[in-house]
Amino acid sequence: MIPFTKMQGNGNDFIVLDNMSGQYPAEFLSRAAVSYCRRRQSLGADGVLVAETSPDADFTMRLFNADGSEGEMCGNGARCIARYAFEKNIAGRIQRFSTLAGIMEAEVDSPFVDLRMGTVSLEGGWFNRPLSVAGETFQASFLRVGVPHAVLFCETEPSRERMVQVGRTVRHDRNLFPDGANVNFVFGDGEAAIRSVTYERGVEDLTDSCGTGSTASAICRLLRNGRPYRPVAVVDVINPGGVNTVTLSFGQDGMTVEASLKGRTVIVAEGFLTEESE
Repeated sequence: MIPFTKMQGNGNDFIVLDNMSGQYPAEFLSRAAVSYCRRRQSLGADGVLVAETSPDADFTMRLFNADGSEGEMCGNGARCIARYAFEKNIAGRIQRFSTLAGIMEAEVDSPFVDLRMGTVSLEGGWFNRPLSVAGETFQASFLRVGVPHAVLFCETEPSRERMVQVGRTVRHDRNLFPDGANVNFVFGDGEAAIRSVTYERGVEDLTDSCGTGSTASAICRLLRNGRPYRPVAVVDVINPGGVNTVTLSFGQDGMTVEASLKGRTVIVAEGFLTEESE
């Protein structure tokens, strides 16, 4: 019997586990993610979030995707585990926690969490290139926001089937993306508000929301016509599951961006996972 909390941030849902005592080894957590994230057969989720001790911060966040792989970072997941850590007295309202992508800072004002994602480097990324996929050419960009993100701009919203087809193809293009990539479809002409749908690596499907994807989409949209004309920008990124508010502060060097992500978190349920649901 494993105690769990089910949470979601803008429809990006997670099973959250307390591993502060270290009772669950990584191999178990990877298997548990595959078993318990199955929809309709088990509890179902996009991934498993795990709170562990950290020598450098209030706690460590680990993320196991639905396919069992361990992810570096997830924006909506980070907001959820920050709220979880606050509610469970693991950390205070203002907190720092470790991830494979570095230290994150968060401020909890339940149910909202403002996640400071630190500095996003534009070096190593590329922007506004034509990318031909499955008989269609997109204007595309690529950068890392904790994890790799390809951003494809669309004139109109593609069908779900088309986004899955293109997302799966791009995600597995090892020539362009040796580590794979999340694929974000962005549509809408505005800069203050855009729409974005993400095909997530590790989930291997479209998700209702992606925090790092929202951040990548906002950055690439503002860079679509060159360097942003204002140093600080606030962009509402509308995902199928809700709105992520992204605040971006562009460095004077033009190669760095300070990013924060604010949105609502929801504690859906608490209970126990049983062996039967594996």
